[in-house]
Amino acid sequence: MKRVFVSLAALIILALPGIASADVITFRPTPSDLNDLDHHMVYTWRVDNVNVPRGHTITGARLVINNISNWDRNPNMLFIHLLDTARSSGVASFVDDPTNQAPIPESEIIDDFVNERFHDRRSWLVDANTGDILLDSRSFTMTAVNYEWVLTPAQLNTLAAFITSGGNFALGFDPDCHFFNSGISFQITTQPNQVPEPATMTLLGTGLASLYYRRRRQQQKKRSEA
Repeated sequence: MKRVFVSLAALIILALPGIASADVITFRPTPSDLNDLDHHMVYTWRVDNVNVPRGHTITGARLVINNISNWDRNPNMLFIHLLDTARSSGVASFVDDPTNQAPIPESEIIDDFVNERFHDRRSWLVDANTGDILLDSRSFTMTAVNYEWVLTPAQLNTLAAFITSGGNFALGFDPDCHFFNSGISFQITTQPNQVPEPATMTLLGTGLASLYYRRRRQQQKKRSEA
């Protein structure tokens, strides 16, 4: 009987090789630092040709900004959005501070993905009614830190829907001050679906039946020899 269980365990392991494996897909913009997130600009970064492995589900995603710091000690805020898409592939930008104020007055720290003061539809970075959720709004000091935003389950569902609808998604950044950094990346983690494919189920069924009949023949042989 022990051999039967060992054989059965080996069969299951061979039939389900991908259950424990995960894939991590990493994307980086060009330029990698988004021009140090200039406070006179607002940015979109559209990530195209996102291919989730067949039979996998998105189980995690995170945005990482390495060594980000504010250029001075004045009030500041970085607004980060998850977008369904953007008009331009790769990185695009729009001047949202035509007066070139430096530093930006605290009264002008405004999320321009929400406020429509510059939303001229002929030149704005996204079309009207584009899916848009705020991921985070965060201020920084002059001390560089590694920033990480891990998407919540609800945000993961939104990301998956955006990718399914067009094979891409976008991130929007409105830096209300100037944020030095050494590079930005976005990572998506996928896991194989836990339901075995029909071929795997057939293999398991065949193996179980074979083990059962083998065991039964051994028992019948022992009874006939007794």
